[in-house]
Amino acid sequence: MIIIEKPTHGTLDWLHIRHRDTDGLCTLGGSEAPALMNSSAFMSQADLWYRKSTEPTISVPSAAMQVGNDLEGALVDVMSRTLGIKMVTPDIMYRSGRWTVTLDAVNVDAVSANEVPAIIGEIKTTRKYSISSLSDVPPEYLWQIYAQQYVTGAEAWLTVLDRDLRITTLAVPRNEQAMQTLAEQAEIFCASVDAGVQPEGLIDQMSADQIASLWRTERRAISLPADALDWVRDLEDARALKKQADTIEQAAKDHLARLLLDADEGQIDGQTVITWREQAGRESVDLKGLRTEQPDLIAKYTTTGNPVRVMRTVKAKGK
Repeated sequence: MIIIEKPTHGTLDWLHIRHRDTDGLCTLGGSEAPALMNSSAFMSQADLWYRKSTEPTISVPSAAMQVGNDLEGALVDVMSRTLGIKMVTPDIMYRSGRWTVTLDAVNVDAVSANEVPAIIGEIKTTRKYSISSLSDVPPEYLWQIYAQQYVTGAEAWLTVLDRDLRITTLAVPRNEQAMQTLAEQAEIFCASVDAGVQPEGLIDQMSADQIASLWRTERRAISLPADALDWVRDLEDARALKKQADTIEQAAKDHLARLLLDADEGQIDGQTVITWREQAGRESVDLKGLRTEQPDLIAKYTTTGNPVRVMRTVKAKGK
């Protein structure tokens, strides 16, 4: 196992350590274990492959993630009191094989001695699960903890603030078979990332945006299977329905506006059913004028994005 100094959590430096090892080879973070094992509610294995095949980017944490970040310190203290052992969040990361894990909590003497922890802790807050025993713990939590145990070999504990606002601390037994599976699957998966070759069946999970980002177009035509015509028609129907919905929306807004005029609220039987209130106007920049008067300034702050692929259906000739 390798101990790595941990950059500020969530920064690009931190993301890059989880992205590639010192040899430039794919490495996985513990929180990515559920996606690897197809147990994540938020990320498919295809999403993970796309993430590992493109440069890391910083994402804004969701409201739920921010709550978890804000409460983590207090829940580490709860774990410490429950175990009777001082647990702290380490400023180091741990790597073994294809796994690089960031831990929420370890026994304090491991941090002071900069050594392998004997006890590790995972902190979770959830509005989805009710957890009072090990049998309630979802696979996505377990796979993450197994990845952490694989790297550290430590005894593992889980502290959860669940949807019932109950705080529970549970021991997570070692699962040697699960850890071996993680090691094997991580090697297969990461080797495919390093080679730029998707595992069989993975492309079937990818979105159009992901494919457009990974594959640059070539001037060539391919023969599509016969059932692709159904998808072409679905695309045409969806776009027609969207256009129809936009037309209905505009007609409804126009009619209600003619009723409201200068009123900012409409009621039926004393109950408010519609509001139409002013908001601050959006700021805009006169780019045409700025390009004329300050071309050097515009050039300094102008970047060109990657080419965008646009999908259009084509009517058959003669129809």
